[in-house]
Amino acid sequence: MLPALLPFTFAVLWASSYAAAKIGLADITPFAFVGVRLGIAAVAAALLLAAWRTKWPAARLWPHLLIGGALVHGLALSTAHAALVTVGATPIALVHAFHPVLTAALGVVLLGESFRWWQWAGVALGFIGVVLAVPFGAGGEILLLLALSLVGLSGGTLYLKRFAAGVAPFEATGVQLIGGALFTLIAMVFVETPHLHWTASLAGAMAWNVLAMSVGGMVLYNYILTHYGAGRAASAFFVVPGAAAIVAWLILGEHLAPLTVLGLVASTCGVALVWWKPPRA
Repeated sequence: MLPALLPFTFAVLWASSYAAAKIGLADITPFAFVGVRLGIAAVAAALLLAAWRTKWPAARLWPHLLIGGALVHGLALSTAHAALVTVGATPIALVHAFHPVLTAALGVVLLGESFRWWQWAGVALGFIGVVLAVPFGAGGEILLLLALSLVGLSGGTLYLKRFAAGVAPFEATGVQLIGGALFTLIAMVFVETPHLHWTASLAGAMAWNVLAMSVGGMVLYNYILTHYGAGRAASAFFVVPGAAAIVAWLILGEHLAPLTVLGLVASTCGVALVWWKPPRA
């Protein structure tokens, strides 16, 4: 049952991180939140590697892992957190859930992978789901942030798949966190005037997102990717939008508009179709 349970565990961790971030952003600016979070996570990963006497990845892989981390952790998370200041957690989760659909479709174009007709139908459904639920009324700046977040996730995943495949999960995550932290802290200097007010809620949100998501969640995702394949890893995103909506409703009191619910259903079906493989005869 382990292969079946791992994606659901990751999905719950990923979904809960949106609500935790929303709580923490009441007391800190978004790029500062992500920069501190990734910095703490990188230090924690380095200490664990040292305690376990585990070797870091080969030096030739570091540039690729740093670039991939800057995209997947830095660009994707910082822009998503900036959008979370204005919009709810569920629309952000829905845009991120389109990531495996977009990544798979781009893999056909950039990496020469093949697609069947039902997978293209899944791409269309996923796109429709995002269009239905994206908060267009929030303004062009929010839409740009969401687009950049999606570019970071999909672009970083494809880059790592092309140039840094096969690296052990925890070691890969450790280097990627360094790349993400460096990117976010540098970007913070140029895009915001950082400030924070340490409160119990901020400390709790930061601790949860560092331990449960940046370290534990991403190690789990890389473990699934390495040991069970990209299809099973991406299946974790089937339930992320719904899980995020439930968590946001329970913790933040967010309510879903009918179009958002329809978007959740369409995007979930789209992701499932993209990664569905018919049984062999």
